Amino acid sequence: MRERRRDYELLFIISPLRTGEEEIRNAIERVSQVITNLGGMITATNHTTPWGRRKFAYPIRAYAEGEASRRVFTEGYYVLMHFQLAVERVAELERALKLNDSVLRYMLTLVETRGATPAAAVPIGADEDEEELTDEGEEEEDEE
Repeated sequence: MRERRRDYELLFIISPLRTGEEEIRNAIERVSQVITNLGGMITATNHTTPWGRRKFAYPIRAYAEGEASRRVFTEGYYVLMHFQLAVERVAELERALKLNDSVLRYMLTLVETRGATPAAAVPIGADEDEEELTDEGEEEEDEE
């Protein structure tokens, strides 16, 4: 059976404890390797403006490596990655991201293209079969 590949967008935040350029590059490379080892193909990686090191809207409490209690973080390094991956491998990718000490938070989104409309981001777990109202349907209701 042929596996179904979909387009995804991954936004993740690297811990501010990774301060050096080399450490950040290694953290990004580690996530990239996980995706390629799962059979995915990375199409774009962006950590330049407006991404990169940014302050959070609110503090995040997370466990730092080797510490018994949670630490409060007020900034992080944002990375946006676009890739293709088999649907069956998404759970394995999320598990690897949760186990990665460098990643504070992540958001994995399915990028869906429908016909000639631009790509729309749909959060994982959203109901894809929801009906959309069209202008024609609204006009018919007004006429009756």
